[in-house]
Amino acid sequence: MKKITLFLIAALFSLGVVKAQNAMDAYRYSKNDLTGTARSVSMGGAFGALGGDISGIAINPAGIGVYRNSEIVTTLNFQNSGTQTELLNSGKIDQNKFSVNFDNLAFVTVFPLNSDVAPALNVGFSYNRLKNFDRKYQTGAGGLSRSLTDHMADISTGSRVPSSSVSLDGLTDAQIWDVWNSQDWLTVLGYNSFLINEGEDQLGKYYYSAVDGLYVANKLYAREKGSVSSYDFNMGTTFSNVLSVGLTLSMTDINYRLYSRYTEEFGDGGEKRGFDMENSLRTDGTGWQVKAGVIVKPVQELRIGVAYHSPTWYNMTDRFFTDLAHDLNGLKGVANLRPEYTDKVIGTYNRDDAAVMDYQYRTPDKWTFSLAGVIGSKAILSADYELTNYGSMKLYDRDGRDFKADPNQFIKRFFRTASTVRVGAEYRFTDRFSGRVGYAWMQSPVKTEVTTSDDYIITDARAVTQYGLDGDAQYITYGLGYKLTPQFYVDVAFVMKSQKDDFYAFDFSDKTVFKTNNFQGLLTVGYKF
Repeated sequence: MKKITLFLIAALFSLGVVKAQNAMDAYRYSKNDLTGTARSVSMGGAFGALGGDISGIAINPAGIGVYRNSEIVTTLNFQNSGTQTELLNSGKIDQNKFSVNFDNLAFVTVFPLNSDVAPALNVGFSYNRLKNFDRKYQTGAGGLSRSLTDHMADISTGSRVPSSSVSLDGLTDAQIWDVWNSQDWLTVLGYNSFLINEGEDQLGKYYYSAVDGLYVANKLYAREKGSVSSYDFNMGTTFSNVLSVGLTLSMTDINYRLYSRYTEEFGDGGEKRGFDMENSLRTDGTGWQVKAGVIVKPVQELRIGVAYHSPTWYNMTDRFFTDLAHDLNGLKGVANLRPEYTDKVIGTYNRDDAAVMDYQYRTPDKWTFSLAGVIGSKAILSADYELTNYGSMKLYDRDGRDFKADPNQFIKRFFRTASTVRVGAEYRFTDRFSGRVGYAWMQSPVKTEVTTSDDYIITDARAVTQYGLDGDAQYITYGLGYKLTPQFYVDVAFVMKSQKDDFYAFDFSDKTVFKTNNFQGLLTVGYKF
């Protein structure tokens, strides 16, 4: 379609809009995947009481005290991320994305102490990929109950901002940037493109959609990339072959990229016309965290582990821009879409000059309780139970001051403490060859009342409106291990993940059923010396 374009873009600025993050952003960077070495993952990640494995150290730092030899290890991950969406029984849409990544690279060294109480001090460094964002998805249908223009009108009416505060007509460049910096982007975007108009009744001024009552069909395409990675410095020892203790200092890195394109068409007969809105978001963050843990071995056959992970404190930067184009002029039923819009381009456009927002973020803390049994030299049974308090996530401004407004209020009201259960088993067929199986279940941290709430979930000023409410995730895992020599070993693992979420293109839109089915293959190579 021939597009008349409104560009919504902000020049580089440091303070940014008043609200530029939301609770769903906080959750995105808090939840980790089932990752690690092939051995630990093939046992469902249940390694908190076992130790002697890089992933075990990431769960419980006391695991480094179990090492008797130095080791270097790395893991390669092959992942196919599959998504399936269905909106209003319009048919299922499948998308797949394949990626290859290094999940970890680690080194542990053992320093003898020549002591009967604590024979050695073990020190290690590891790189661990905690989460992989790579995926793409698409959804859409016709006959929707709401348009994004209705959402624009609702939030604009709710904010009580007069049209004179959001209009870009006749402003200088400096004044235009002030509008972008101080007002909700969807309101500025909708009003200046005439997709929403201002009216007045006995209750006062309000906004309404220019296409109210028309047949609505939509399409959303999104592509995500990036990861959350940690760089861990570990230290630990074992006392009298009974009590292992460990401490970890983690430096964490967030790298997230989102591109989305949302389209709506109006009219159920003759020529259909509509609008396109494109969004780009880039988030980078660096943070630090402290972990501590103990593993107790009361008898040779039993291991008991407890670990605590502090919150991660992040310094974050978002860069984002939006542009919108439509060809609604002349479409029958469009209300007050003034013809002079066709002769006007508002604002400037340069994708290198994205809006910039600096802020701080604190993830939830976490407790892990573990139990493992060793049956002779043949078998291991292991289980972890993890508690993560997602309600303690918090967003701060760039100076560390608490955001008093919507994001933190929503976090407290609608996120809960969630459980994760991991179980696994290993059987040693020979001295060199082992088989492993496992299972993991991650509970959704979203409270059930969020789906019936009359509150807006996306409360920031950007035009990225889509979000998902995660369901429980399940992992089925299995794998094999083989010692090529007493020092050199190879492990392989396979992981099948399934998850069903509720997905929304914007607040109070029609619900999309969003299914995730991922398959991973992991290869770990290690050398002990």
